[in-house]
Amino acid sequence: MSALISRLCAISLVASLSACGGDGSVKQQDSAKIAPPIANNEFLNLVKDASCANFRNRLFIVDQKYVLWDKAGSCADASYAQSLYGNTVQSLLCTHADSIAGPRTSCTDTSAESLFKTMIQNLDKADLGLGTGHQVQSLTIPNSASNVIAIKGLPSPLYRGSNPQNTVIKDQQSWSNFLTAANFSQGISLLTPDFNSKMVLVNFFKAANNCSITRFLKLSSDGQKLIANYFQEERIAIANCDPRSQTASTHMHMVESPKISLPVEFTDVSKSLLMPQKSITGVNSGIQDARTLVIKDQATWNNIWQAHNRESDASQAQVDFSKKMLVAVFLGTRGSGCYRITNLRIWRNAGKLAATYYETEPGPQDVCTTMITTPYYIVEVDLSNEPVEFNSVKAPVDLLF
Repeated sequence: MSALISRLCAISLVASLSACGGDGSVKQQDSAKIAPPIANNEFLNLVKDASCANFRNRLFIVDQKYVLWDKAGSCADASYAQSLYGNTVQSLLCTHADSIAGPRTSCTDTSAESLFKTMIQNLDKADLGLGTGHQVQSLTIPNSASNVIAIKGLPSPLYRGSNPQNTVIKDQQSWSNFLTAANFSQGISLLTPDFNSKMVLVNFFKAANNCSITRFLKLSSDGQKLIANYFQEERIAIANCDPRSQTASTHMHMVESPKISLPVEFTDVSKSLLMPQKSITGVNSGIQDARTLVIKDQATWNNIWQAHNRESDASQAQVDFSKKMLVAVFLGTRGSGCYRITNLRIWRNAGKLAATYYETEPGPQDVCTTMITTPYYIVEVDLSNEPVEFNSVKAPVDLLF
């Protein structure tokens, strides 16, 4: 009997090894069930120089089986598109894109259609709305270019709510909740942004009951996320800046931008600001065309001053160009007294100097004097060989610094 049992065990062992290819390896018919690897490099090459992708440019690997490409930009037509692939760029399964005729969706593989529609409806969620039953992995696109996103300042009254937190508002309900929590003083009425195409970013000063300021400097996208750079400036005041409030009030800055389904990273760059030694500003320059300038020598400064100061007796500022330089913005001709430059801030950003100027723009409720103006702003800062990039932030007429 024991011999029979030993013989049966041996037969069972041989059968088991045979099922694994005799040496424990998986048979060919089983390996066919394993999905082929995703061709990551093919997809990275596909998207790295994509057109109309200055807002978003992202790749997601889903269940190690699919690749979703999501892009959006500032193009007049075809401003966004999503494409679902199999494991290679040749295996295009579904597309969803903007067009002159409106959004269009199509799938060559109907089995992927439901999954695709769920993803494109949940682009602002990390799991693309698929839940725990699916694996979603973001594929990093190396050396992604940073693109500036236009922002427009909104009236920013003192916030009288509790526990203010930097926030992004993308819909009417969130906006209504924010206004309720803000508890603005009576008489303040804010126009509702068009949340079909816009969103609002809110940044708060770090402390309440304070006359200090906070301001956004720049909003940019690397395709994977939005970076909202801001600075804060401490100011000591003798009197209460909000004497009518019985509760804590906090300074804030609100800006409107295109609605983009990306996470927002708020970054304080206060320590990167260059302190200006002197500044010259006004609304009556002799330079009537829009210009942004970096002036590093006396001859150039003489020529600019001569063009700028045609009808004034103001004396030319003396600059030691061996140690200093001038950064200047001329808006050109404007048609009312509501246009001006309220401030020009210079700051270091990724190996460059960024020059952010705040350009007032009249709103529908503003009453402006009818006059021709040519606003300008010139600041002196320490000499630098770093390239300078200019960036405009549109501001409401009543924005003060």
